[in-house]
Amino acid sequence: MAAIEDRLAELGLKLPAPLTAPPGVRLPFELVRVHGDLAYISGHGPFDGDRLLLSGRVGAEVSVEQAYDAARATGLSILASLKQELGTLDRVDRW
Repeated sequence: MAAIEDRLAELGLKLPAPLTAPPGVRLPFELVRVHGDLAYISGHGPFDGDRLLLSGRVGAEVSVEQAYDAARATGLSILASLKQELGTLDRVDRW
């Protein structure tokens, strides 16, 4: 297992399924684009595969605690997409 994945496991975190468009939907952009030594990331949110985990406004439909969880889920979704594109998270050395 990769060092980053080992650290995620130590923290009790698990990568979700990489973000995919729902059936019948085509995303008009690449989720990860690699150019030289850089990986550009776009279009992520709190997803597990094609399932949106949470949406809404903080303080209205979403509590602050839920918003923190959604932010964590978004970061993990980004890492899952990077792993899918790069093959390993060990290639990530800066965020």
